Amino acid sequence: MRKPFVSVLIDTYNHERFIEEAIVSALEQDFPASEREILVVDDGSTDRTPEIVRKFEPHVRLLRKQNGGQASAFNAGIPECQGEIVAFLDGDDWWERKKLCVVIEEFASHPQIGALGHGFQEVDECGKPLAVIAPRKGCESCLRDLKEGSDFLMLRPFLGTSRLAIRKEILRQVGQLPDGLVIEADEFLAAVLPEYEAHDSAQAEPAAVTKLQ
Repeated sequence: MRKPFVSVLIDTYNHERFIEEAIVSALEQDFPASEREILVVDDGSTDRTPEIVRKFEPHVRLLRKQNGGQASAFNAGIPECQGEIVAFLDGDDWWERKKLCVVIEEFASHPQIGALGHGFQEVDECGKPLAVIAPRKGCESCLRDLKEGSDFLMLRPFLGTSRLAIRKEILRQVGQLPDGLVIEADEFLAAVLPEYEAHDSAQAEPAAVTKLQ
């Protein structure tokens, strides 16, 4: 079974305290480096964030831009992604080691899936675990009826930036995000994904949510 090439897209702004941990968590994934790329979009940071990112070159590609917010960072980074799958990561978050392996296995074994999210762990500023927030069960949604629409509202918390991965073809359909979304551009993506997936000319591609064990 062929696994798709993956683009890890990290958006960051003044994350000098956290950006190194985010990048290291992407680099140290239990996933072949030859099957992924890592792109960091720096949204005009005024601290040491870009300096820290450059320590990881050439394993990580840095794209700097004038400060404009999360949507503008996504708009700058997504066209630069070469992968069939784009996995998003905020510069102040980190991934568990098997994150990419589990997510890409789901995409490879379920070609009908257009986007995928999962549960997450909340920690304090010192990294102390506070809570694990996860869906009660894995499920799919295409917004085909009222029940699926209702269920999708329950899934949206698991489609936030650092837990969201989307096929590049779906992102091409979505196009430019509204630049006015300085924050919570991931909320916009989660809201519009089913519309584009359900009208894909090739096949309906549900946004699936799965729990990482």
